[in-house]
Amino acid sequence: MSFSRSLITLLAAAITTTHALEVRVSPTLSLPQALEQVRAARKAGDSSPATILLPEGTTELTQPIQLEAQDSNLTITGSKSTLIGAPVITNWGPMAGNILKADVSKLVPKGFVPKQLLCNGERQILARYPNFDAKDPLYGGWAFVAAFPPAGAPEGHLWKRTLYVKPEDVRTWAHPEEVELDIFAQYGWWNFVEPVASLDPQTRLLTLKKDCSYDLHPYNRYHFQNALEELDAPGEWYYDKREGTLYFMPPVSKDTPEVRLPVLESFFKVKAGAKKIAIRGLTLTGCHGSAITFERAEDCVVERCIITQVGAFHGSGVGVSDGRNVRVSHCEISYTGSNGISLSGGDRKTLTGPGHVAADNHIHHMGVFNKNACGISIYGVDNTATHNHIHDGPRMGVQMSGNNLVVEFNHLHHLCLETQDGGAIYTGGRDWISSRGSKWQYNLIHDVIGCGQESGGLKHPWFTFGLYPDDNSGGIDIIGNIVYRVAHTPIHMHNSRDCIVENNIFALGEKFQFDLHGWTKEQRFYTSHINEMIKGYESVAGQLAWTSMRNMDLHPKDAIREDGTMMSGNSFQHNIMFSNTPGVKYGDIRNASPKYNTLDYNLAWNGGHPIVTGINQVGPDKGAPIVSENFDGLDAGKTPPGWGFNHRPNKDVQLVVAEGALRVDCALGTPPNPKSVFHSPDVPIKPGAAYRVRLRVKSSEPTAKISVALASFKNGAGYWQTGSTSITATNEWKEVEATGRMLRENETGWKPWMTAFWLRIDCHEPKGQVFIDDVRISEAEPLDEWSAWQNAGWDKHSLVADPLFVDWEHDDFRLKPESPAFKLGFKRIPVEEIGIRE
Repeated sequence: MSFSRSLITLLAAAITTTHALEVRVSPTLSLPQALEQVRAARKAGDSSPATILLPEGTTELTQPIQLEAQDSNLTITGSKSTLIGAPVITNWGPMAGNILKADVSKLVPKGFVPKQLLCNGERQILARYPNFDAKDPLYGGWAFVAAFPPAGAPEGHLWKRTLYVKPEDVRTWAHPEEVELDIFAQYGWWNFVEPVASLDPQTRLLTLKKDCSYDLHPYNRYHFQNALEELDAPGEWYYDKREGTLYFMPPVSKDTPEVRLPVLESFFKVKAGAKKIAIRGLTLTGCHGSAITFERAEDCVVERCIITQVGAFHGSGVGVSDGRNVRVSHCEISYTGSNGISLSGGDRKTLTGPGHVAADNHIHHMGVFNKNACGISIYGVDNTATHNHIHDGPRMGVQMSGNNLVVEFNHLHHLCLETQDGGAIYTGGRDWISSRGSKWQYNLIHDVIGCGQESGGLKHPWFTFGLYPDDNSGGIDIIGNIVYRVAHTPIHMHNSRDCIVENNIFALGEKFQFDLHGWTKEQRFYTSHINEMIKGYESVAGQLAWTSMRNMDLHPKDAIREDGTMMSGNSFQHNIMFSNTPGVKYGDIRNASPKYNTLDYNLAWNGGHPIVTGINQVGPDKGAPIVSENFDGLDAGKTPPGWGFNHRPNKDVQLVVAEGALRVDCALGTPPNPKSVFHSPDVPIKPGAAYRVRLRVKSSEPTAKISVALASFKNGAGYWQTGSTSITATNEWKEVEATGRMLRENETGWKPWMTAFWLRIDCHEPKGQVFIDDVRISEAEPLDEWSAWQNAGWDKHSLVADPLFVDWEHDDFRLKPESPAFKLGFKRIPVEEIGIRE
């Protein structure tokens, strides 16, 4: 756009008078034109702050506003001002029944395929089968992948490319090549939207155009979308890209609907070199990419904005990468296709970072399309999420990876609503150096739900956590958090190392209140990640900035200790672990040693019920063995009565009598169940009883790892087992012992179907045979599990006592002044400072 010399002179004069430039967007001056006026003034020599004012009401934007170095020191703001990237559709004509259609070819950019439609400001539903269930929007409206026949998957089955649908879910489409499969593949960690190639109505075999990233398993939930034939419910729509025609069945309403088609990519793109850009007080809605992005910008802010109904599968609210000092604060961000806010940038070798901050934002209902989305994503070095309120999301509240990252004073709840194996705050550490130097402190976290998928349908709550330092993550300070009502465990430390976990309240976990689950040299976690860990460690080893990081003098190749464990350097002290349900475990520790991890000065309480730790030390036997079997006199080469496989890796693996003993072949199969696992005949359960198992073992190999546990199972009802005992068999017979206790009838986890148990033995070797003989199972006197826990080296100075919360039944976890936790060194948590500040 060209400007006359007189206009520029007037602008310069106005600037001289007011020391600022203000340009108002109006019906005769668009936002792009207003920006051009500011740029013209800058070219005329003005460098003072500039403001572009948007009018009250809705302004349509057809192209992203790109802000560059020349636009520095600019504020874009308004009062009750809305920017929308979706033009109104007006030329509707009837098709059939309640379905309308319109030619939108002039609205849709060339090559663009719409994935969103707005009706009265809310997203509508891309035509799908099964139909969306408004009464149960999260867990209803799904089809489920068919099970394989009893013989299993056909030979050569393409796990990432094909699946079988149930007979009632076979569909016929005129254009199957346009149909998409939206599926929670494999374990249901998150969803994938994949293009369909074909669906054979006879065999019911569905084939995708390309491999999905994860295997497609029986019972995975899915729906089909983007087919005109599926447009059969109010709110559904379909775009025919061949004709440029939009079909829509409006929701039932007395009002004439306003229908808009989001075609704008983004509202604002702030590029490298731009400084002091402020986007303030605006409402942004209706775009298919991220609403606002910053790329190598500096000293910028997004404040007091409402960002809603934005982004398709990869579109977020605000995305910040590299640059320096970008702050997103006091915004409400909701109904994003993917994340709410993403912050990234920094140099990990020098530990210098951009200092980006997300503060005091209300983020909710993110991940409308992408179920791996989170409220705030922070990556790199020196980025912060503080004082935010994040809730109602499909997966994590805050997901992070990097160093010197801070997550503090946030209120996080109702998360992992649609996925499993996640957490309110999550990080990983497969590279050994993540997320060292980071802090998770003074966060309030509750109602982390989880959703699993099994043969019986969806399960919720299900296997998910509050705080989740995963996959060898290390060096995090986890201090002063309150975490309660979590589907599995308030804090799950998956081989975490060098972490300080102090002064937290972990309460009302449905399985445990905390866990330390370490790796061993034989586990696939270690074997599959050790090279990545070595590469990560060596990328920063010796760097000056890393010399102050905890325990960075230990090379990952030396991480396996002499006892075979790897988890080390954790200090877990001055915490409160609270439950009020009989039988819920205080904590759970696997493959971790008190020699290398400190767990002490904690307060344990379970409403006056016995503290359950899973460490079952038993006293003398109570009478003669109830099971005694030595396999003498049984037919060689036959499986003894009552014995059988829990898992048989392949048909060549045998469980038979040989040499007067029971012999099992060890052979690794394919994930997820590679081991040979076998069981004894049923033994009647006496609820609450403790048992001692004695048996002799030997191996055809010099050494063979096996594990022994007591388990109960009923097909279609459930599975339960005691903690397992690890055993190393050798070429010589040796007698070994394991113990376990059955659940009491009033303990969580106990079910009426638990009438019998059996001895379960897992073989962890890839070859050879294991022999067992002289199996004896006796009832024994149960001993106190808390004492057994302390005898194992944990919590030697910890106490079992009521923490005296003010009113935990109404979610008030403040402590009364006389709480015994203070005597153990616990310090008051500043609950009143958590969440959004006014």
